[in-house]
Amino acid sequence: MNRTALTVALGLVGLIAGNAPVPAQAVYPEKSLQLIVPFPPGGASDVVARIIGGELETRLGKPVIIMNRPGGGTTIAAKEVARSAPDGYTLFFSSNSSFTLPAAVKESVPYDAAKDFEPLGQVGKITLALVTYKDNPVKDVAALVAEAKANPDKLSLASFGVATVSHFAGDCSNRRPGSRWSTCPTRAARPR
Repeated sequence: MNRTALTVALGLVGLIAGNAPVPAQAVYPEKSLQLIVPFPPGGASDVVARIIGGELETRLGKPVIIMNRPGGGTTIAAKEVARSAPDGYTLFFSSNSSFTLPAAVKESVPYDAAKDFEPLGQVGKITLALVTYKDNPVKDVAALVAEAKANPDKLSLASFGVATVSHFAGDCSNRRPGSRWSTCPTRAARPR
């Protein structure tokens, strides 16, 4: 076959292939989505996730099922999402602590934060606040520090859970020798 005939033959093959029917691609989403929240129902993250989920339902025309998976400093939920099919039907609604803090305090984490997740966007910012009941004589941080020094075993602090931002904020403010953390948590300071 000469060069001209080959060029014409290849051109016809391209023309025929270009006019061949292309299978229709499915329009996303074809089914409901799961929005995994690593905190219990009723908290700020859960409430915001439900608002976002409702808006996604409206815009996408498919149900968005909120699945609360608390525990393990968010690693239970993160593991579930990391092991789900990478098809866009399982979304993770979490703070950045799911990707940074567990690795700071655990020997191993059941997911690779850098490889197993694709960030979609920031929804908001959460400010941590240190509060007490109204009638407490402690009215500021200086008085709290003085009270903690005077009564080191009588104060308690509530947090979102072990290995969460609020947990570390409390521990980082408790930098006295002999405390659970002598400095802010790092792999070297992690209790064994």
